[in-house]
Amino acid sequence: MQVFGAELTQDSHFQDHLDHAIPVQVYRMGNHVDIGWIKDFDQHAVLIGDTLYKRSAYVFTSRPGY
Repeated sequence: MQVFGAELTQDSHFQDHLDHAIPVQVYRMGNHVDIGWIKDFDQHAVLIGDTLYKRSAYVFTSRPGY
């Protein structure tokens, strides 16, 4: 399980957040873009809400307690 602010990089990190409904914060080039719950993911992208984010273009951090 990731701690507050930890970067999600591995499939297991995304799976933990999906399984336990832990919110994820999304950044692009250091700027906050979105926050929400993972609906689905694969090796290339993460679906948060109704938006699909390319894993190589964004940074995802754990946001428990949101």
